[in-house]
Parts: sequence; structure tokens; C-alpha cells
Amino acid sequence: MRFLSSSAFWWLLLGAIIVLLYLLRIKRKRTLVPSVILWKRALEELDANAPFKKLRRNLLLVLQLLALAAIVFALARPLVTTRALAAGSTIIVIDSTASMSARDEAAGTRLDRAKQLAREMIDGLGGSDRAALVESSSRVTIRSPLTSDRAALASAIDEIQPTDAPGNLTDALRLSEQIARSQAEATIVIIGDGGSAIDMENDPALGRPARVASTEQKAAVRFVRVGRRAANVGIVAMNSRPLPGTSRRELFASIANFGDNSQSVSVELQIDGRLIDARTIEVASGDKTALLFGALPSEAGLAELKLIHDDDLASDNIAYALVPGARRTSVGVMSENPFLLQALASNPDLDVGRVTAGSANPQFDCLVSEGAPAEALASNRPLLLINPPESPGLWRTLGKREQPEVTSVERSHPVNAFLTYADLHVESAPRREAARWLKPIVSAGNDPLIWAGDDGHRRVVLIGFDLAQSDLPLKVEFPILLANSLAWLASRDLPAALRVVQPGQPAIIPSSGANATITTPAGDSEQIDSQEGSVVFANTLRIGKYEVKDSTPFAVSLLSEAESNTMPRDSIKTRDGEVKGQAGTFQSEREVWRWIALLAVVVLSLEWWVYHRRVSI
Repeated sequence: MRFLSSSAFWWLLLGAIIVLLYLLRIKRKRTLVPSVILWKRALEELDANAPFKKLRRNLLLVLQLLALAAIVFALARPLVTTRALAAGSTIIVIDSTASMSARDEAAGTRLDRAKQLAREMIDGLGGSDRAALVESSSRVTIRSPLTSDRAALASAIDEIQPTDAPGNLTDALRLSEQIARSQAEATIVIIGDGGSAIDMENDPALGRPARVASTEQKAAVRFVRVGRRAANVGIVAMNSRPLPGTSRRELFASIANFGDNSQSVSVELQIDGRLIDARTIEVASGDKTALLFGALPSEAGLAELKLIHDDDLASDNIAYALVPGARRTSVGVMSENPFLLQALASNPDLDVGRVTAGSANPQFDCLVSEGAPAEALASNRPLLLINPPESPGLWRTLGKREQPEVTSVERSHPVNAFLTYADLHVESAPRREAARWLKPIVSAGNDPLIWAGDDGHRRVVLIGFDLAQSDLPLKVEFPILLANSLAWLASRDLPAALRVVQPGQPAIIPSSGANATITTPAGDSEQIDSQEGSVVFANTLRIGKYEVKDSTPFAVSLLSEAESNTMPRDSIKTRDGEVKGQAGTFQSEREVWRWIALLAVVVLSLEWWVYHRRVSI
């Protein structure tokens, strides 16, 4: 037991005064009486002139001393240790980052143990106590506001699911402090392994020292630690890079062993489902091993590196990286325009070849056609069409517009990357009505000038005016427009940074349709509406490959050394200092002065009853 105001025990000295009052003799007045039979007790105390009498057993004295002791104990504010929540308002923060999926607890994962502890705390709620529940992962979620409803809190705990996302407790602690600020008496309880530590360096609000003169009510912070060991081997880095002096690429990765023993690990590398390499490596305890895979296939693909190893954490045993194709995009050109040919030939990523009528080479990845769509449409390959004639069912001419000025640009579309069209001059352009799947990406008022779309079989970019009737071929933007168009047509427009993301980061997917259907690694499908030519998919909390219907897939990889190091921390740092962890259990201190004060009231009432009963007899 601990006391918050131990100085209150000085008031126990009042007990000596009470005892002294019972020891003092009463100075009696001499009076003549006819008999002393009724005064035997008084005669016994007439002895001498001694100021004190012998202390006898007296119920009133005992009750008064007991009441004084109870009052003093109540003033000392005693604390008793309990597994229940502290009195008042408690904000429970449950860490659900990737390391909490480690399987080193008897109850299963660390998250399972954390939820079990939270339920035990909820079961200990007093009548006037309230609790809130906050989940901390790559983002912070309030699962339940402050409430005394145990059923609602238990349901909120069940809603917390494991994630593969990295994160720290900075935002969760800041939010919890905001919730606690409006409460007279509040406690913040953090349940986790300490791996997602508070970022003191990058958060000035938490990193600065506390103000000494502040009168703001501060909530006490407690840390309940879960986790037992660090028996884990994981992939902490992975990427591809070009081989010096060649057009081929190589892939490198770093494997770390955070356990106490050396581990033999089998490694497999696949690209788009094809096995490229398999080997066994030895990783020393507390060390890292670098892997290098050279001479990768020339085709672009999504590389998947897998560790075949049984350890505590599975989410870092697989990682992904984009391997761009070493082969250049082959482009067939059906045009005699020297500006167009020169702009295409200047792009080192393109392998350009001339195509004549009736001899479209089936090996070309894309076709560029100026004014001759019939041959191009028959090839059934991605097309860049420049000022084509009418094609029934695809587009038709409605008239002509003189000197159109660009007024709107769909900047989210990959074709328009790094382009403004601010000073583009066009003498005249046909007014066209295109198929619905062709979306305007550059317009002059209500008249589109450039379209882009996907009919489900191939992509098409349509420049709807004659290059000779504009100054576009003379501008530095012209090669960029061609490069963007051909990259998008060949499905090479998605940067590596968007092909592989960390858990919790949104994936931005270019989309020419109204929506996109995405299938998660668990097999669940979600349909996301397109906004301004792209789809933002935020449900990336689990690692794995995400399939996108009629588009390029993307992947989610952990690649976090902080999360792969599953060693439980003994403490966490807050702005008020270091908070030691309570390993595996939760021991809270609850004030019991109210019960002791109630005892004092009961004793005083009993003393009053005894005294008045004696007087009335």
C-alpha cells in the first residue's frame, strides 16, 4: 500500500490529546451529603491531589481513537494495488502494428494477449469509472469514446484486428492526452510490446520538456508490456537496380536475424509467378546478410522474395520489388512526319520502326499512326492516333473550330505528366464526338483536343488535330507528350514507388474507367470509384499482392527493421520521461480513502449512540 499524502499521519498525534483528556482528574467541589453509599466510585477517586487517574477500559475512548485513525488514513489518500482500472477515466491504447502479430504469447499473438488484458481491465470497471479505447497502427482509430458501458467496450476490443503496418505511438498518445485533458482524473494505459515507440525526435510537441509552471491537468501514463522474446528473421530491405554497363537489372535484399541463435533460411525469388532463384543462407544472430540476384529476365515484372522459415513473425518473410523491363518498348510508326519521327527516335527507351500499309509487324508493342486509322485499328495493339479520319463507332466529325485555346487539362492522367499546354497554338481542329470509353484529357472549352481510354482490349490515345496546324511539334513538350503516351499505352506508366507500398500507405492507381475492382491478398474484392483519372486505395494494412482488374497489380511489403525486431521493450519514452513497463500483467493503484472516510462516519455515529445511551440510563 502506498499513500499520496503521507504527511497527514501527523494528525495521529491528536490521539494523545484524546487519551490525555481521559487521564485528567476532574477537580471536585466539597459538598455535605447525608450518606456516601451512592458515592463509592467518587470516594475511590478522592485519593490525594494527583492530577491524573488510572486509564481504564472505555468503549468511547476506543471508538474515538478508531474514528481519528480512519480520518487520518483517509486524509493520507492510501493506494491499493489491483488489476482493475484506476478510478476515474482511463484511455486504453492498444498497439496493433506488425510486431504485435508475433506468436510468442501463450494466448497466441501479442495482440491476442493485449486484447485479453484489456478485457480484464474492462471487467474491473467501478460504478462511476469510464474507459475509452484507442487503436494505434499506421493510423489512429478511436474504437470507443469514454463510456461505462462494458458491453460496448468489449465489442470495441473485438473490432481490433491484426495489421502488417509499421507505426509509432506518437499520434495515439497525443490523441489520448486530448481526451484526458477534459477529465478531472484520467489515466492513459498503453498495451503493446514497445516496438512502435514514440518518435521523440520528429515530434516537437512530445519531445519538448514539460512546462514547470503549467496548471494543466496531466494524465498519468502507464505501459503494460506484452511479448516474451525476439525469435525472428525478416527481410528488412529490397530493391532493384541496373547492372553497370548493360541494360539488364539486378535485385538486392537484406535479411536480418534478431534472435539469439544463428539461423539457416531457405530463400526463393519469383518474378510474376516464375521461379528465378532458390538458395539457402546462414544468418548469424544479431546480424544481417545481403543477397544479390543478377541477370534478371529482361521483361518487366513484380519480384517476390520469400523466406521459407518458421519464426514468430510471418509478415516480414515476404517482400516485393518492381523490376522494370530491360527491353525497350518497340514502336511501329505509320507516318512520314519528320518532326514525329525525330521526337520518337530521340527517346532512348523506344525501339522505333517504320510501318507501311499492309505490313504491320506483330512484334511492335505500340503503333503510332498519323491520319491512317484503318491499318492501325486492324492490328489490335495499343494505339497513338494523330488526326485520324472518321471511324464508325469510335469517333465522328461534327464540324471545325478555329484557333481553339486549351482551357482544361486532366492533370491526374499519366499522359499529361509534366505538361501544361499553356502556350499551345492550334490554327484549327475538327470538333469530334468520341466513344464513351475515350475520355477527354485536354479540352478547349466544350471541345476536347486529346482523348485517352481503354476499351477493355487495348489502350488508345487520340490527338484530334493536325500537327501541321499547330506549333506542338516545335515545343520541348512534344517529346514528353509522346513518351508519356507510349509509356501509358505499354502499361509502363506506373512508377516503382506506386507499384510497391508499405502497409497503411494509400496506393494510387491510374484508371481510365469510372471505377476499379481491387482484390486483396485475402481474396476480398473492393470496387473503388475513380476520381480525376485515378483510384486511391487505402485498405493496404496487410502485406501481399493486390490484383487490379484490367490494370497492373501492385504489392504491399513491410520492409521495416523496427517492426521486424520483435524484442519487447522494457519501457517507453513520453514527454514527461520514461515509463517502465509492467510485464504481462496490469497492476493498477486505486485510491480507497472514500471507503475509509465512510468507516470514520460509521464509527463516529456508533460513538454518538453509545454516549447518549449511557447518559440516558
